[in-house]
Amino acid sequence: MKVSYDRKALKKEIVHIGLGHFHRAHEAYYLDTLLCKGLAKTGIREINLVKDPYPLAEIAGKQDYLYTLLARGASGNEDLQVIGAILDYINATDDKKEAISRAAAPETAVISMTITEKGYCYDFSKGCLDLSAPPIAHDLQNPGEPESGIGFLCAVLNKRKEECGLPITVISCDNFPQNGKTVKSCVLSFCSACKTIYPNLIPWIEANVAFPCSMVDRITPNTSPETIRYIEEKYHYRDDWAVACEDFVQWVLEDNFKIPENAPFDPHLFEKAGVQIVADVEPYEKMKMRLLNASHSALAYCSYLMGMRSVDEAATNPLVKKYIREVFMEEVTPTLPAVPGIDIKAYKDKLISRFSNKNIADKILRLAEDGSKKIPTYVLGPLEDAIKAGLPHQSMVYALASWARFLTGKDEQGKDIPILDPDGALVITAAQKAREEPLGFIETIGIHELNDLQKNELAKDFGAVLEDIYKEGTEKALRKLLK
Repeated sequence: MKVSYDRKALKKEIVHIGLGHFHRAHEAYYLDTLLCKGLAKTGIREINLVKDPYPLAEIAGKQDYLYTLLARGASGNEDLQVIGAILDYINATDDKKEAISRAAAPETAVISMTITEKGYCYDFSKGCLDLSAPPIAHDLQNPGEPESGIGFLCAVLNKRKEECGLPITVISCDNFPQNGKTVKSCVLSFCSACKTIYPNLIPWIEANVAFPCSMVDRITPNTSPETIRYIEEKYHYRDDWAVACEDFVQWVLEDNFKIPENAPFDPHLFEKAGVQIVADVEPYEKMKMRLLNASHSALAYCSYLMGMRSVDEAATNPLVKKYIREVFMEEVTPTLPAVPGIDIKAYKDKLISRFSNKNIADKILRLAEDGSKKIPTYVLGPLEDAIKAGLPHQSMVYALASWARFLTGKDEQGKDIPILDPDGALVITAAQKAREEPLGFIETIGIHELNDLQKNELAKDFGAVLEDIYKEGTEKALRKLLK
């Protein structure tokens, strides 16, 4: 494997926290595009905050951090690209001080993050950092040995202030509303709670750190052994660190940066690689979360209960396809703001085409993970907006009911469902009682924008749909909805 540019000449000006498949198919791809065009001389230093489930440093290191990105389209077209944008890697659990020093170094211009929604320890129902979350509670007592993403970031910014004082930009590439503003809120809340340790950090952050919002999009399943074998058989080389993804990619980034003086890398350069840099990300963010992410969740639970296991199988099933494209997306659309430069109908049609892409072999269980974080973030917003505006919303109620049925842990054939939702204990308990206590489930999942009358009506509708699912089965209940 080789690239067309001199990697030894690259400066380590981007630090990324959360070295995973999506980051390598997204931000690293965009930077590699700049490098191939000769428009940048910057590489990425990678940091993980949790123990790796496999020997990542060994696997990536033996390839000098080069890897194959295999982008596959629904029609069978594919593009193979060797990415060289990543320069080194450290796991913070092995050497916390070194990880903090690398991120805080004067040459760092950007810190980006993909640590998932739950990695920020943000309580979306209350709109604030959860100071009682175990990682945050630990870091407040041990700020020099942080375990959480927010605690780590605060330690980095404090070291940056003390050692060089240069401005810096922090970019969250995770899917949740107003991610830049939320991360800033979390950082400031942590510093305030830890003010005996960080007495002067807040004013420095306000003056020297930018937290732009961003919207990111590229469907990237976990790499399978089949992908590695496919590349070896077709392209005649072995890559144990390959990534497969769809051929669609999008990044919308707020024009809000703090750049060190004379820094060679300016985030505005990403625009030359196809990133949309805009004044306001929110319309794009709502479009993506309410149409793509919410549709993923709506599709996942009912499809799994009907016996489907791959996303393309579900998206091409006539019943599920009709539910998602003709009903769910259409009920969500009136809750969206105007999105500059976007044809919403074409966007929705493209989503169905992307979901139907059998060549990326996305799994329904991947979409079903962490529903206690995803549903409040993606589905409840449009649902509450639709109810308040008196708009149709029954497809969203069905999505909640199929999720509640899924959370009982048994499918309709009595087989165990592998529920991957470590933060969802309260919701899972409420789901198991939802048939008898529908209002309890509605209140537990985080409905906040509705008055008592609206909440009771929603609980009544939800209970009726859930009862249909239990009595008639998921498929018959869905057919009833579509009539």
